[in-house]
This record gives sequence, structure tokens and C-alpha cells, in this order.
Amino acid sequence: MSTKPLSPFSYCSAAALRMAARRVSQFYDAYLAAEGLKISQYSVLAVAGRRREKPPTMNELADELGMDRSTLGHNLRPLERDGLIALECDAGDKRVRRIVVTELGRAKRRACRELWALAQARFEEAFGSARAAALGGMLTSIAHELDLRSMPNSDSQKRPGHVR
Repeated sequence: MSTKPLSPFSYCSAAALRMAARRVSQFYDAYLAAEGLKISQYSVLAVAGRRREKPPTMNELADELGMDRSTLGHNLRPLERDGLIALECDAGDKRVRRIVVTELGRAKRRACRELWALAQARFEEAFGSARAAALGGMLTSIAHELDLRSMPNSDSQKRPGHVR
């Protein structure tokens, strides 16, 4: 593995995470291309497909995936267009929409699962199994446990001389 000198920008955690996420997403996308899905769409399909007895609502699925409803909607549109999912009204509350994975969607999920497993194995081979497991643990911790809600909320917490 070659190591390039880091640019000053790469010390920014957000920039480094985004760069790595783009690179890894492109890698997984290449494996899933044969089935016509991107990793972001496969993730939605896989998570929605786990719950057969009571399909998730838009809010539940967005929360589980760690994304806002707008981003989820963007990922759902092609899945719905291609008949992989259906948005159905909840039996108890017609205002609530549930994401139902269709038979075609379940078949696509199974086919993509095999391709995903190949990509995952190749990633672990290239990156190292132990490092991949540690990375997964760190990213899960960031996504679910790290409290980053404290934002500057008053003028006293903002930088002096803030440009507006």
C-alpha cells in the first residue's frame, strides 16, 4: 500500500471521511453495476427488505439508514420506478406510507447480495480483515453513538470577527 503525503485539507475529518466514502462507494458500485443498482440503492433495498411482517415507514427507514427523508426519497424513486419497492398507505393511518419490497425487489436484493459479498471480500482482502473490522466499528460508533449535536448556538461561541 503506497502512502502519499497528506494535504492540509485531509486533516479535516469530514473531508477525509467524504473522500474515503466516495472512493469506497465507487468500488461497491462497480460490483453492483451488473444488477443496475448503486450501493446507496442496495442499502435502502436491503434494510427495507429485512422487515417483512411490517414494512418500515419513510421516517423509520430514514432513521435506520441515518439519512433525512429527502435523501431517502431520492434513493427510493428509481427503486419504485423499476418495481423493486412500492409505497403503500398504512392500514391504520392513511397518512403514513410504508416501503414494501416487491417480489422483484426481493429477487434483485438476493442477486445484489452475492455481488455485495464479492465486493466486501475484495475490500477486506485489499484493506485487511482486521482493519476492515476496526473501521466498521469506528464508523458504526460515529454513526450511532457519538454525540455531535453541540453546535455553536450563541454569539459567544462563534469566532470573534465572524464574516457574515
